[in-house]
Amino acid sequence: MSRTALLVDSDPVQRAATARLLRSLGYTVIVASTFGDARRYLLATESLSLLVADVRLGEFNGLHLAFRARAAHPNVSIVITDRAFDQTLQAEANRMGGAYLARPFDLAELEALVTPQPPARSQAVRRWPRNRVASVVQAAVGPSAGRVVDISYGGLCLEFPRDEFETSLPSLLNVELTALGLSLQMHPVWADTLPSSESIRCGGEVVAPDAGSLSLWRDFVDSMNPN
Repeated sequence: MSRTALLVDSDPVQRAATARLLRSLGYTVIVASTFGDARRYLLATESLSLLVADVRLGEFNGLHLAFRARAAHPNVSIVITDRAFDQTLQAEANRMGGAYLARPFDLAELEALVTPQPPARSQAVRRWPRNRVASVVQAAVGPSAGRVVDISYGGLCLEFPRDEFETSLPSLLNVELTALGLSLQMHPVWADTLPSSESIRCGGEVVAPDAGSLSLWRDFVDSMNPN
């Protein structure tokens, strides 16, 4: 299967070395040196497997680009590079499911991060752990009213009465969490009727419309973390 990587770096030497590595790993590489060019490629690219972006991109940075990449391509892998280690930026990259590398880094380190690993047969692989939601958090998808079952930075599971929700799913659902004042979109991955129950559960990946909504969602996930 063809894999496309978007590489964004203003340093021509580093950009060339990283592009060579990604091509040797089988990626089709799109190269950009500015935030604006990279944003246009994000919108024009139908399927993106990997984003490797430097933090320092002028007025904006690689994390701003990563937010947009995650919204447009929910399954994209993200690597943020930096010219000096910054603990805050590392934490931000990790919080959104990305990796962080500070220079000078060995290209072997980058190779280890971007080489796809086959999932174990015995279990599904999640980018973020899910937290059960013990309290009742209401959710609405159009006219259907339900509740949130579990959550992570990147996804959630919803439960609805069976007669209020269709198991034939569109590619995108608009989810309203009224009590939180938060609107999200979700790419549904599965839906199933619970055994011996009149309920349907639906799980999928969260797509926040902007960085502010994503921050609110993270805060909500953190507030439900039992640890």
